[in-house]
Amino acid sequence: MIKKTIFSKQLSVIKYHFLPLIAYCLLLTVTCSAQDKQEDVTKMVREVINVSVDKSLFKVAIPAPPAPVTDKKGKKVADAPPADAAPDTGATTMPAPVSELAKRAQIWMDTKPTGYTKSNCANNGKGVTCQVSFPYKVKELNPTDKVEGEITMTVTIEAKEGKYRYTINNIKHKATVAESSGGDVYAVVPECGSMKLTDLSWKHIKAGAFADAKMVADDLKTTMAKFSGDAPKKDDW
Repeated sequence: MIKKTIFSKQLSVIKYHFLPLIAYCLLLTVTCSAQDKQEDVTKMVREVINVSVDKSLFKVAIPAPPAPVTDKKGKKVADAPPADAAPDTGATTMPAPVSELAKRAQIWMDTKPTGYTKSNCANNGKGVTCQVSFPYKVKELNPTDKVEGEITMTVTIEAKEGKYRYTINNIKHKATVAESSGGDVYAVVPECGSMKLTDLSWKHIKAGAFADAKMVADDLKTTMAKFSGDAPKKDDW
């Protein structure tokens, strides 16, 4: 009985000293898990761009006139004072509305590009997401690695009042011969391994992929800089 009591006391002491450590470890695990779910900004091309528009192209909301003045019985006793006009600051531009930027993103999504293709495009009302693919061809006459295939990436345009953000991520190399695919171009070692893809070939693939991403970024920035009303109609030729 005495031994059991001593053991219980020892167990209580252990719990008292180690419970904070256990709680800390659990908190650390949850924190690390949350961090893992965050975006890795080192593996993407991202830029936030401010956009202003001409005020004359957009209707500015006019406040409703105030209600007429009445007495306790509801009888009108005086005309409502005229609404004060909002002071004109003289600025001819305003932050681009979200709806306008979303329209421009839609135009980019619907436009057929030169040199690459878009697929699985979607519009959530505030921006668009598309899968983009470029053909990848080797410029060497007698390449040592069978790396011909495609470069793929995900392009997302998100809009807020006065600005939009584009993100190009998931940039990958996929070879026609599956065993020669490099995968994530941000990886130091290709997915297929350095034995099947030389350092030089992997370097060329990465350079080509980043050049492709820049082309997409330039295209979408050009479209996002134009007023949506100036976009050509589908039946124009």
